[in-house]
Order: sequence, then structure tokens, then C-alpha cells
Amino acid sequence: MEFHGDYHMHTQYSDGRATVADMVEAARLKGLTEVGIADHGPANICTGVKNSNTFLKIKEETKYLAGHFPQLKIKVGAEADIVGLKGELDITREVIEELDYLLVGLHPYVMPVNAETAWNYVLGNQLVKIKKGLREKVKNINTKTLIDTLYKYDVLAVTHPGLKMDIDFQELAKVCIKTDTALEINTGHTFPKVDDIIQIADSGVNFIVNSDAHFPETVGEFDYGRYVLNKAKVTEERVLNATSG
Repeated sequence: MEFHGDYHMHTQYSDGRATVADMVEAARLKGLTEVGIADHGPANICTGVKNSNTFLKIKEETKYLAGHFPQLKIKVGAEADIVGLKGELDITREVIEELDYLLVGLHPYVMPVNAETAWNYVLGNQLVKIKKGLREKVKNINTKTLIDTLYKYDVLAVTHPGLKMDIDFQELAKVCIKTDTALEINTGHTFPKVDDIIQIADSGVNFIVNSDAHFPETVGEFDYGRYVLNKAKVTEERVLNATSG
């Protein structure tokens, strides 16, 4: 299985190590036809963009770059953080409407919107490491919060589902189908694991393979995604960035 686009990569605007131009050039060198910049939302502690309007600045930059990369379709999205138990995100709706797509991911270190979220969601995912009895409760909170987000926003894909924050894959897959949301196979973190994908492979949920690149060298690195999809027997028709034929 081959892939034509990579839609999850970070730049110096968040915790990436290169400029937007560097990442786009890396995509060109890999032979991709589409590339998407999706920096972290501003609530991601120590790694996020300065504020929501930063994404508009990135979009202006890519408009300029488009003239220098005619063979590439350059898109701008965001990897938004869930910051509230009701699915609130850390990017304004006005900015989201200006983006080409929206990615959403669960991240353990975010600035929550209220104390309830701080206790049950942010702190809860830390306490579960020492209080195993909380695991199922926190897993249910993570899953419900993520599902509420998918009903609240138009999300292209859920990034690295289950990474550092347990979720119910089967329940998430059901809602992804209802909301036309894909699940990301993240090659940078090599996550989710093969067994997680196999358990939902027959559900009919769609997937997208992304690098989560923070360096130009890892843009368009899809080997892990190819391996997982092959093991789970997922066909290219269910992979958003698979190249048909």
C-alpha cells in the first residue's frame, strides 16, 4: 500500500524542529502530492502554538509557499487538544472554520477549562499510573470526552488514539463511523499497536496513516502504517491517504 499525503506534522510554531518550508520541501523530496501542517493547539503545555491565531499565520505562510511548490497541494490543519469534559477544544471555532481540516488528540499535559476537568481528566490520567483501580474509570472518561468532541466538531481524524491515555477502541470506532471520522495510525509513535487495530478492523471504521513528523527526516515515513494495515487486513479503500491502483 502506498500513500500520497502526510497530514500530521509539526513545525517551529509548536514543538517541531524545522520551519514550514523545511517540512514542505521534505514532503516534495519524498514524492508526496499533498502535505498538511498540523501544529499543537495552544493548551498543550510547553509544546503548543502561542494562540489560535497562529494557525492563520501559518496559512498565510503556506499561501506564499504554494507558488514555490506547484507539484504539492499544501494544507493547514491543527492537532487540537481536548481541554474540557464536554469535548471543548483549545482552538476557537472561528479559526477552525479557516482551516483545511481538524485533527483531535488526547494529550496528558494540557491546560484544562475548569477544575472538574483538571481533577478527573488531567490529574486522573496521572493518578492511574499509581492507582490501578482507577484505570477503568479514567478510561471511560477519556473515551466519553473524545466521543463528545467528535459529535461537537467536524474532525478529520483522531490522532494516535490510546497513546498514554487509555480508551475503548470499539466504542470509539462506532462513533467514528457515525461522524465520518478516521482513526490515525501514527508512525512516529508506532501507535496504535497491531492488536488494537485488529480488534476494530471489521467494524468498517476508516484510517489515515500519518508520520507525526517533528523533523524533515521523518516526513512521509509510512512503513509502520503499511505493516499494521497489512496485518489487520485493511484494504486501501478504507485508508484516506492511500494511493489507489
